[in-house]
Amino acid sequence: MQILILAIILAAYFLFIYLIEKKYPLERASTIKIIFSLILIPIAGLKLYTFNLQYLKLLSVFVVYGIAIITLPEKIIKSDGLRIYLNKNLVFLIPLSAAITEEVLFRGILNTYLIKILNMEFYSVLISSFLFAMVHIFNVINGMEKKKYFFISFPLRFGFGLFFSYIYFEYGIINAILLHFLIDFPALYRIYNKRHQRFF
Repeated sequence: MQILILAIILAAYFLFIYLIEKKYPLERASTIKIIFSLILIPIAGLKLYTFNLQYLKLLSVFVVYGIAIITLPEKIIKSDGLRIYLNKNLVFLIPLSAAITEEVLFRGILNTYLIKILNMEFYSVLISSFLFAMVHIFNVINGMEKKKYFFISFPLRFGFGLFFSYIYFEYGIINAILLHFLIDFPALYRIYNKRHQRFF
């Protein structure tokens, strides 16, 4: 019965996201998804944050990663896998929306409820990470991403799902959102700069 309830909640969530993305322009849809997901954090009772020296070291690695992604030459990093129009607002809103909505749903809500249902953290994290990688099929359906890119990046996204689950359990939802944003933003910023022939 609990699995059925969880399946209904997930289906309703995905339907809501799909309808928002279809009805509104990308900037407005991203803003609505951010607000909706932030409202879910206290409702779902998610662990907020824990800061310590270990997390700050991890954070510094991701800041260096972001700087490297933005500044390395095009020969080293191929950067245009997305098929969408980008403006200055979207460069910020898309990764922020993805970080907040995906972390709240997959790491916060889904992991928490799967652990309650299955009583096994390992399998719960595997399932939520698989679903996290699978949900990116919407990028193909919406025309934002090529099928080939979806399949190539599936194992990487699954791995990120595992990693962000660890971050959520150890350091809370705010830190998982922050690290997710620090992975997505530099890539989108690089694509934007390449399309507009800008550096920094």
